[in-house]
Amino acid sequence: MPWRQQDSPTVIERVVSVLCYLTAGIAGILYIIISRSSYQPNFFRFHFLQSIILGIIAFLLGWASNIFGFTFTPLFQMLDGLAPGIGGQAANIIVMLVQAIIAAFGLLPVYGLIFAALGKYAEIPFISNVVRQQMR
Repeated sequence: MPWRQQDSPTVIERVVSVLCYLTAGIAGILYIIISRSSYQPNFFRFHFLQSIILGIIAFLLGWASNIFGFTFTPLFQMLDGLAPGIGGQAANIIVMLVQAIIAAFGLLPVYGLIFAALGKYAEIPFISNVVRQQMR
């Protein structure tokens, strides 16, 4: 099993894996290009793929929250016109919920970064399973 690697990762693998989380995988692409090796250690590959998936999901969440804001702001303004105070409160509650979800998701790369620095595999539900399936 590649995620149960027996040897500890090298310092370079750890540093590049940490940088992958900070740059959503771009540092990993540069490392692959610079190393010119067709073989990459499983530890690096795991964190590289996981950071790319987290980056894509973060991008999609930001994009969806913008679309949500542009779409539903007129609706809340119309509701506020019908019942003053209610539309504004509903909009504030929904905006706070969306921001809380995005903030909670923003902690996942930090979690992965810490585990990469420690030389361990970060177990993130669903995302780690997808990464393992791609590594087989």
